[in-house]
Amino acid sequence: MAEEQKKPKKRMTATQAAASIGPMVKEFIVGTNRARAEGKKKLAYTFIVCHHEEILHALDVLPIWTENFAGICGAKRDAERFLQRAESLGLSRSLCTYALCGIGFDQWREELGTMPPEAPWGGMAKPDFMISSGQILCDPRAKWYQASQQFMPDVPIYNMDLPYPLFEKNLDHREVRDYYHKYIVKELRGLVAFVEERTGRKMDYDRLRELVDLSDRTWNLIHETYELRRAVPCPMGTGDAMNTMVPMCFKMATQEAYDFFLGLNKELKEKIARGEGEIENEKYRLMWGGGLPAWFALNDFNYFNSKGASFPVETTYRMVAPIHEMDLPETRDPIEHLAWRWLGYFTFWYDKARNRPGSEPDVERLINYIEDYKIDGVVMHEAFSCRTWHVGLIWQIHQLSKIYKPIPVLMLTKDRQKESSKRELPSLILESDIIDITSYSEVDTRNKIDAFIETLESIRQSKAA
Repeated sequence: MAEEQKKPKKRMTATQAAASIGPMVKEFIVGTNRARAEGKKKLAYTFIVCHHEEILHALDVLPIWTENFAGICGAKRDAERFLQRAESLGLSRSLCTYALCGIGFDQWREELGTMPPEAPWGGMAKPDFMISSGQILCDPRAKWYQASQQFMPDVPIYNMDLPYPLFEKNLDHREVRDYYHKYIVKELRGLVAFVEERTGRKMDYDRLRELVDLSDRTWNLIHETYELRRAVPCPMGTGDAMNTMVPMCFKMATQEAYDFFLGLNKELKEKIARGEGEIENEKYRLMWGGGLPAWFALNDFNYFNSKGASFPVETTYRMVAPIHEMDLPETRDPIEHLAWRWLGYFTFWYDKARNRPGSEPDVERLINYIEDYKIDGVVMHEAFSCRTWHVGLIWQIHQLSKIYKPIPVLMLTKDRQKESSKRELPSLILESDIIDITSYSEVDTRNKIDAFIETLESIRQSKAA
């Protein structure tokens, strides 16, 4: 691997909060290794967006976020050796590279009886148990830990089935949500029983209720904080949000996460009061409309910035919605509340979509962000190995083209300009992977960005004229 790939340039952040994330991530990885050495706490492999952080923390279990570790390997441009090891086991590079990286790492660690050499930030400690959830949409999240269990046969798995609710858009989801709620409650109670058995602890439901309440307050604070990015100029872009997502996705149900977003909220308000944006001269406001980022290429956000483009909003890792707007039934049972909150988040856009003819919830979310954040163009990223998350992105762009004009106004005749009431909304789809750097060409990516910026500038000049 080339030297420039081994040592990527550090991405410039627009906020102090985003710059503080590196040490936070390093500490919770180092912390799990420290806990393993001390033997005082149980460790659990687990996945992002499984809605169970409160349960783990209430039972004093430390999560090891396996997708996060794979992302760190990608960001450090140190994933290739783990991917190759997984391939040597007969696994195809076309599979989820997060999973391949984790499986390759686990096999190597167990073969050596110690961490692989120079493992990023000390590496992943061997877990006491593993909690998986494919959510009926991500096969790797259902099979990944089963594959790793070949090398750790003494480590049990609990597969928690949290359905990703997809309802018929012409029906009211409230007619069937009670069924889904009962099912999710049963799955969560099963998780509690599994963790109780593995830890020898009994659930303290008063403590669990406190943690659920802390998460609710953190959700509301995150929503309020991210809404500050509507300001013109935008005080924080998606490049920084790919860092500030860490406490949202990996530290919920902790005071540390709540305090982090208090600090970010204060910082953004101060920047807005000073009229200070993510970039000095904001010309174009873009939306990251979908797709996980290429973790080895986060500097591409700085390249967009250098062209006068800011990203006020993104759909990726925006994992919260205001609790008070979710229409959640009242309950004192924290498990039932967790289930209602899961359903509330995934059905948040259903009512709005039903009120717009032809709209779908995912597209409705994009439309709202485009209007609320004054978006000039949409950027998406298709990662070849993450078909679950990235499938449908092109379809969403096509749906938007029915509402917004997909070509620059300068390409239309004067008669056509008069006929069209749609405003221009150019889109750009980048292609590479989440952590497999062999899929990425910086030259090709920058050329695509340049052409996209030229289109945005043509539209800007046309409006000015």
